[in-house]
Parts: sequence; structure tokens; C-alpha cells
Amino acid sequence: MSIKNNLYNIFGGAGRAILFLLTIPLMVNYMGVEKFGVWALITSIGNIALMLDVGIASTTMHFVSEINALETKEEVEHKTKTVIPILLIINVLLSAIVAISFLFFTTEIAHVFLNNSIVSDDIIIALRWIGLYSSIMLIQHLFSGIMQAYNQFLTVNIIKFINIFVINIGLLVFSFLEEDFVTLTFYMFSISILTLLTYIYLASKKLNIFKIKPKFDYQTTKNIISYSGTTWVGYFGSVIFTQFDKIIIGKITTPEILGIYAAIISITSYISSIATVGLQPIIPRLTELWTKVKTKKEEFVNEYKHAIQFNTFLIFFASLLMLIIYKVLLENIMNINLDIYPDSILAFKLAIFIYAFNSLSIPGFYTLMAIKKTKYIGIWQLTGSFLALFSIYLFGQSYGLYGVIIGNIGLIITLMFNIITAKIIVKKPFEWFKYIFKPILIFSITISLILMVNNVYLNSLFALIAIVLLVIWYFNQQPELLIIISNVIKKRKNEVL
Repeated sequence: MSIKNNLYNIFGGAGRAILFLLTIPLMVNYMGVEKFGVWALITSIGNIALMLDVGIASTTMHFVSEINALETKEEVEHKTKTVIPILLIINVLLSAIVAISFLFFTTEIAHVFLNNSIVSDDIIIALRWIGLYSSIMLIQHLFSGIMQAYNQFLTVNIIKFINIFVINIGLLVFSFLEEDFVTLTFYMFSISILTLLTYIYLASKKLNIFKIKPKFDYQTTKNIISYSGTTWVGYFGSVIFTQFDKIIIGKITTPEILGIYAAIISITSYISSIATVGLQPIIPRLTELWTKVKTKKEEFVNEYKHAIQFNTFLIFFASLLMLIIYKVLLENIMNINLDIYPDSILAFKLAIFIYAFNSLSIPGFYTLMAIKKTKYIGIWQLTGSFLALFSIYLFGQSYGLYGVIIGNIGLIITLMFNIITAKIIVKKPFEWFKYIFKPILIFSITISLILMVNNVYLNSLFALIAIVLLVIWYFNQQPELLIIISNVIKKRKNEVL
């Protein structure tokens, strides 16, 4: 597994996560819980449009990685002339559908997804801009996928970090100045245009897509459509949950509960996001190995095992850090009054627990994409999303904030990704669990103690001890990492001398 690319993605993802961890609580503070709840709904509707993505970034990364694995120049040229034009056509059409929908049917969209009591002219205009922002994001995904297929993970992460930094700082400033939603969404759209132009320029330097002469091949076209279609079902399941959960909660609970839920989930879901970007470099690597699996089976299995262990270390480490600073986030930064909303503390802890275990499925998700078994992604992602949405609807009506948080547990069914991949690769469905049994035990005991003991200092102590044990376990599993760190230290000492 490429430690270098993983680290690029981790630091990039961590940097973006830190920005959100700082921006979201402050926006809650400046806007107030109720207004932030409405903002969460607006951005959720924009993100629903991204369901048309068809997993274009992952599809692009996969097929361009396959091109890179070809051995003759003729094969590369033939495949490039077929694959790239098809991906471009699909992506542009989807982007156009989103843009046209939000330009001409904004009012209808607003009334479908929002309570009539909060629909206003400003909200409708804001939705129009957020829809156009989403259409630009769709095109961005294609070009970022090309760059990632060429292992340009550092460059992509720099672009993403700058983009998120500029957007979040702007949103923070506008929230502080009490600007309306129209200003916020127009600003997001403007920055997305600049980011897209950057992606196009850099991707074209790697693969000059505008000089490619299209040559359509039926079988290749069929493969791309089939792969992207089944991948889309998986992404659809993920997006449908992450956006419709807030819409359902907005219908069945109070604006205050919606705002607190949105704030908590916006932060804790970054456990999954950090793991997702941290593990993303395995896609081109596993794809290349799978094309030669007959001769590189052992190498593929080792890459798969390392990915599972790396992912587990990353998500549990991030989760434990959040458990150390949870009260500071809730009370001092978000400005949530814990005397009025005391349930927020336990809700936050439960959300961390749920998203940590849900994130264990990410290696299986990416491996299924690499080996072209994406139909399983769609089946289980949709099942988990609908189960979670139903649970939120059911429990939220009876148990309020606790209910809507606990409802997220339906997502954990996506651990089936790991069971399926282990069965395909090593013929043992639960082999993946053996790879990470110790950290799961450490984390489970720690989270149990933290849930039972309502003391900030003891909670921090439990989490710190678990982090130390987790680090020891991971270095034992990845001795080459110690060698890398040792070499870096020696290099620095030599430079000083």
C-alpha cells in the first residue's frame, strides 16, 4: 500500500475536517441553532443533486487506472479514445440535467423538500445557486478522477484543501455579518467555478482530453455504463441517507433538534470522510493488481489486509480524539447550552460510536469497486440507508434527539462489504475481522467506559490510553512505517549537521 499517497489523502482530509470542525460550530454560534437547521436543509437539497454523480470520480479513476496498466502503446491509445469521450459525455449530460432542474423548477423543488412555512423568495434563489454549485461539482469529479488515476493525490488534496478553505472562511465571514442564504450560496458557486478551471488545466497536462479523437467501442461503452450504473446505486444509497435524514427530522421534530442533530452529524460524519479520503489511493493500486491477479494474488491480498488495518487505525484514532474534545466542541465553540440541551453530550458520544463502526466498511467498499463487484455496493448501501432513514423516522418521533441519532445505526449493515470481499479474495468471510480484532476490542471497551462514566476528565483519560494502545498495535502491524519515520529523522539530523 502506498503510504505516501495515503498520507497525502489523510493530511488533506484531516485538514478539510479541521476546517469543518472549526467552521460548522462557529456557524451554529453565529446563525443560531434554528437558522443553521434551515441552512443544513438547503445544502442537503443541493447535495441530493449529486446523486446523479454516478460515482464519476471513482469510475474515471478505475478505467484510467486500467489504461495505465496496459502494456502496449496501441492498447493505451485505443482504450483512451473510447473511455475518455464516454466519461465526458455522461458527465456533461448529468451536469446539464442538474443545472436545468434548479434553474427552471426551483419553486417546485423547494415545496417538495421543505416545509411551506420556511419557503420564501430568498430560499428559492438560494436553492437555485446551490443547484448550480452542485452541477459544477459533478464536472469537477471527472477531472479529479483523472488526476488521481495518475497518482496525483498530493495535487488533488492541495486543490481540495484550498477550495474548502476559501469556501469555509467565506461562509464563516458571511455568517458573522448575518448575510442571507442567497449570498452564501452564490459565493459557493463562484468559488466552484474557479476550482473547476484549475482541475481542467492540471488534468489536461496529464491527459490532453481535448485532443482525443473519439473512437466508440460497444463493449467498452457497455462496461463503463454498467460499472458506473452499479457504482451509482451505491453512491445513491449513501447520498440519499446523508441528505434525507435532515429532511425527515425537519418534518417530525422541532427546529432545535434538527439544528443540534445537523451540527453533531456534520462533525461526527467526518470520521467516515477522513477514512474515505485516507484509503482512496488503494483504488488504482488494487485495480492494477486485479488485472494481473493470477500472478499477483499474494500481493493483492497483502494490499487488502494493509488497507483494512490502516482504515481501522485511522477511524478509531480520529474517533478517540473527538471523544477528548467533545465538550469543548459542543459548549464552547458551537455555543450549545448544555443546561437547556443536556442530551447533546450523550447524543454526540453515540454518534461517534455509530460512525466509527460504520466506517469499518470502507475497505470493502473500495475493494468491491476495484474488482468490479459494484452490484453488492448498491444492494447493501441502499439497504443500510433505507433502514437508517426508517429507524430515524420511527425512533425520532418517540425519543427525540436520542432517537434520531440511534437511527443512524442502520448504516452499520454495510459491514457486509467486508464480508463479501473477504469471501471473494481469501475464501473466508470473516477473515477481515481477524485482521483488526484487537483494535475493535480496545475501542469497544473504551467507548463503553465513556458512555457509562459522565466525567470529562475520566473520558479523556480513557481515550488517551486507548490511543496509545492503538498506536502500539498499528506499528506492530506495519513495521515498515517505523523504518520510514526512522529514515526521515536520520535525514533531518544529517541536514542539521
